[in-house]
This record gives sequence, C-alpha cells and structure tokens, in this order.
Amino acid sequence: METTTLELERELRFFEQHRIEWMETVAGKYALVKGVELVGTFDTETEAVGAGFRRFGNEAFLVKRIVEADLPLLFATFNLGM
Repeated sequence: METTTLELERELRFFEQHRIEWMETVAGKYALVKGVELVGTFDTETEAVGAGFRRFGNEAFLVKRIVEADLPLLFATFNLGM
C-alpha cells in the first residue's frame, strides 16, 4: 500500500510539473499517467481509465483532467443526529 501511495504522489508531481505545458495543446482532455510518463490523453475519463486497465491491468495509474486549476469538491451532508 505504501508503494502505491508513493507512486501516486510521483504521478501527481509529474502531472503538476507538466499541467501548464499540456494546457496549451490538450486542455480539457484526460491524462493517463504512469510513473513519470504521459501515456496518452483521452476525451473522456472512461476512455482514459479503460486504456489504463488494458495497458497496466491491476497496477496503479493516474487519470486526471487537464484543466487550469482543480476545483475542490464540496459535499453537503445532513445532520442525522447520530
């Protein structure tokens, strides 16, 4: 598990190092990253994940949308009194 976390951190760093560069040519697409390699870009997240599974099987890989800045996800919850 620790190895997978380290791999993901490395892939996220690689993505961030190249985000602006990729924005110039493939903005809005989904990047498939393995290690320190951009394996490919895809129109949909489903296509990118599918390509990752076909190429890497059950190994960890990163799929992330190439956008100028990530928006935080906000989730509303109901207080159920539990």
